[in-house]
Amino acid sequence: MDTLIGLLGLILGAAINGLADSLPRSRGLQRPHCRACGAPRPPRAWSSLLGLATGARRCAYCGISQAWRAPILEILAVAGSLWLYHRDPTAGVFWKGLLVSAVLLLIVVTDLEHRLIPHVVTGPAAIAFALLGVFDPSRGPLKTLAGGLVGLGLFYVLYLLGGVFARLVARRRGHPLDEVAFGFGDVTLAGVIGLAVGWPGVLVALVLGILAAGAYSLAYLLVLLIRRRYTAFIPIPYGPFLVLGALIVYFRLWTAVGAGLGA
Repeated sequence: MDTLIGLLGLILGAAINGLADSLPRSRGLQRPHCRACGAPRPPRAWSSLLGLATGARRCAYCGISQAWRAPILEILAVAGSLWLYHRDPTAGVFWKGLLVSAVLLLIVVTDLEHRLIPHVVTGPAAIAFALLGVFDPSRGPLKTLAGGLVGLGLFYVLYLLGGVFARLVARRRGHPLDEVAFGFGDVTLAGVIGLAVGWPGVLVALVLGILAAGAYSLAYLLVLLIRRRYTAFIPIPYGPFLVLGALIVYFRLWTAVGAGLGA
């Protein structure tokens, strides 16, 4: 069974790679293609790991190698699928966890590479997560929808406050800021996370995400100061930190950490 689950993870990782390459540019599905020249990849290179194994990592047209993100993501997808299956092989739990993980992993990739959280991803994800939560006996419609509304509402307020701050700074500096603390993609992501983890888990997930982003930002700024490369208002993608908080809450990872420490 592990072989089938690993193969499923490989296919899922290849699909996430394809979507991460096409959605930020076209907002639609495209056949796997070279990111440098746009030429279609042969079927044996649709999976980056298969392409590495068969010598098809380089584009046949321009000779540019596929980015290392692709095989790393496929390895993560395989490992994650196996972890999910061994954590709880129950069909309902496994498939729900796989869907949530795949969507959030896709969002992490697009935000890291393009500073973009596509609405074409968060829109269908919101519908899917809402339906999963509504029909989940442990949560139901009230906690599911409350989680989504609270996540969306809290980050919409932060988005508005960030806009006010950006305008004040722009007025003081005499030119607009190129980046703002929160984009509207972060707002929709917070709503999607709320639907995935429900109420009151959404509060824990978002607080963990904000704390993780703050810790990373502080460490990053210290490194820049030490290297004397600091400039004000350096943007960072916020989505990966929100996803981290969401995964910790959704999979109750603090329970696993506590069990490991107590062993």
